[in-house]
Amino acid sequence: MSRRDSIPPQTVLVVGATGRTGRHVVDGLLAADVAVRALVRHPLTAGLPAEVAMIEGTLQDAGAVREAARGAHAAFLIWTGDDSTVIPPVIDALTESVRHVVYLSAANLHHDGGVGSAVQPGVYAEVERALERSPSTWTFLRAGGFAANTLEWAEQIRTGDTVRVVHPDAGRSIVDQRDLAEAAVKARLLLDPSLAGRAFSLTGPQTMTQREQIAVIGDVIGRDLSVEHRDPDEAREEYAAVLGADFADQALGYWRTLVDRPEPVTTGIEEILGRAARPFQDWVRLHRVDFERLTTHEVGHRYAEAFRTGRLEDAGRLLAEDVVRVAPLEDGGVEREVRGLPAIAENAQRQVVEGADMESVQVDDPLVGGDRFAIRFTFGMRDRQTGERFRIVKMSVCAVASSRIVREEVFYYLNP
Repeated sequence: MSRRDSIPPQTVLVVGATGRTGRHVVDGLLAADVAVRALVRHPLTAGLPAEVAMIEGTLQDAGAVREAARGAHAAFLIWTGDDSTVIPPVIDALTESVRHVVYLSAANLHHDGGVGSAVQPGVYAEVERALERSPSTWTFLRAGGFAANTLEWAEQIRTGDTVRVVHPDAGRSIVDQRDLAEAAVKARLLLDPSLAGRAFSLTGPQTMTQREQIAVIGDVIGRDLSVEHRDPDEAREEYAAVLGADFADQALGYWRTLVDRPEPVTTGIEEILGRAARPFQDWVRLHRVDFERLTTHEVGHRYAEAFRTGRLEDAGRLLAEDVVRVAPLEDGGVEREVRGLPAIAENAQRQVVEGADMESVQVDDPLVGGDRFAIRFTFGMRDRQTGERFRIVKMSVCAVASSRIVREEVFYYLNP
């Protein structure tokens, strides 16, 4: 039997499965009884459902993309990175196998040819052009601003009652990623042939200023939030350090135009799904934990519950971006600090117990004291060769600040 014959029917490759939109796409495909595979950087820490077949690799590696796409019927694609030189070989590798690609692009909501139909220039447009030249059919979902971008304000809201933003009166028609995911699932495998070869501009149901968005967040979490204008030069310096000067200039320049010329509302969601787009209030209710002030007790118990239910994404949302992890046993007894979520994910990938499978995990209730809590994990393991079962017990002592875990010290007791 060939590899292609061994692939289940209606297999969809999701590139970007661990992102906010991609995770919803995965869930929607599984709910529709579609076989899902995902190209992921770190399979162990991806936190995807067990039914997902994961291929290790990155989008910039055409070889990994080719392997992940082999035998798949369709693909959902989110392009990350700004290196345009890798676009042609990667798209070629992807479309050697898949018959249809649903690409999450970006809408240029203000342009010379009319409102709401053009693609943002740069990498977004280049990926679209490459797909148009490919042998596959395609559907372009040109998204407006993501509702999740408001998470940029989360730490300010958790720690105070004033939110500093650039151009508070800039109006945006931000869209819920769940709507984008549902549109992508409907466009898969040409279930609706009318969606092939078309580009849709997708926004939320109303235009709201950033000031109004912050007021909605305050209403949902039950607090009065005030807005303070942030100096654009200060913001530019911060954005440029992380995302580059060109992006910072483009973003700040665009937001400035939205004060007098707010983003329009488009009908793309309604065209594809046959219903109105979800309001911003619904998204905030779903993500209220990101904005709420939590006690150490609440953080500890939510952290434990996330692991008990297998919702690793929820556990990750309780970690600070620059969280520090110390686990001497994992590094030959050396007390080495690993800082930041990406570095911790890579470290976890190296800690896989070779030749063994994890069969169960038990999570005790946390013990809370002051700004710290301790929590014990018991992992049930099975040796693949001998069938022998053994346990690994881990105790984590976590420090909490601003409603997030900022430091985790890990202690192991093997084979008790």
